Amino acid sequence: MNTRLVLWGEIGTDRKALIAIQLDEETSKIHTYAFPKEMVTKEIQDALFVEWKNGGEYTFPEGAIQWEIDANSDSILPEEVKVERLDVVLQSQHKWSKKLMSSKINQLLEDEVKLLEEKASVVAEYDQTLWDKAKTQWEKIASYQKKNEISWEQTTALKDKINAVFDALKAVKRINHENEDQANNVLVKNYKKRLEDLQAKLIYNDQWKHIADELKKIQAELKDTAIKWNHKRAIYNQINDIFDNLKKYRMTEVISKTQGRISQLNKILHGLKDSIARDME
Repeated sequence: MNTRLVLWGEIGTDRKALIAIQLDEETSKIHTYAFPKEMVTKEIQDALFVEWKNGGEYTFPEGAIQWEIDANSDSILPEEVKVERLDVVLQSQHKWSKKLMSSKINQLLEDEVKLLEEKASVVAEYDQTLWDKAKTQWEKIASYQKKNEISWEQTTALKDKINAVFDALKAVKRINHENEDQANNVLVKNYKKRLEDLQAKLIYNDQWKHIADELKKIQAELKDTAIKWNHKRAIYNQINDIFDNLKKYRMTEVISKTQGRISQLNKILHGLKDSIARDME
């Protein structure tokens, strides 16, 4: 958007002059320069119309009359100045007013995004609240852009900064997941080792009570242990398998003892029969 105007007009009482008007966005000021017609040369006119008006550099001479007005005033023209094309000035005033408002909105959004950037730069763990705030901020930015209250260029710049916040949080989340996976693997490995040791002790019947107590202890620990559910379920299944094996070992022991007792009783019975037979003889 062009923030400079050059047009003919009058200053004071019917004194024709070349008028140069400029918007200073940083200070929200309108700078107006007037060159009385008698001092306007071809060089000055060409410099203003061709170069300065289109963004070129120009040093206004001391002879130029100057005014400074708040850009938010009802009129951007000084009281002493009249112009031939008032419609051009009014159109520019309207556009400049929107541009200044857009700049203020953009500055506000930039300040809000900067706070998010500062928080994201020091976050040690993934922060869902910060993620949600960044998402809400982006929706706010998109809303202003949709209503043409900020430019597409401003929107793009803000979007890049918001995306940087998202990327920072994603990076922290990825690192957290990697650390969690590592801790998870250590816990799983520890539980598997304990269960393997208990499985190996099944051959010793004097260890069965200890094995049962340890399995129950591990079951209770798992309830509050931070292990992924699929790994936790696999450990529970392994515990159940050892419990089943323990039952089989105990049952085998009972059967073995019973069979030994029956065998012993049969021997006694045979001995009694032999004794009875001898007594009969």
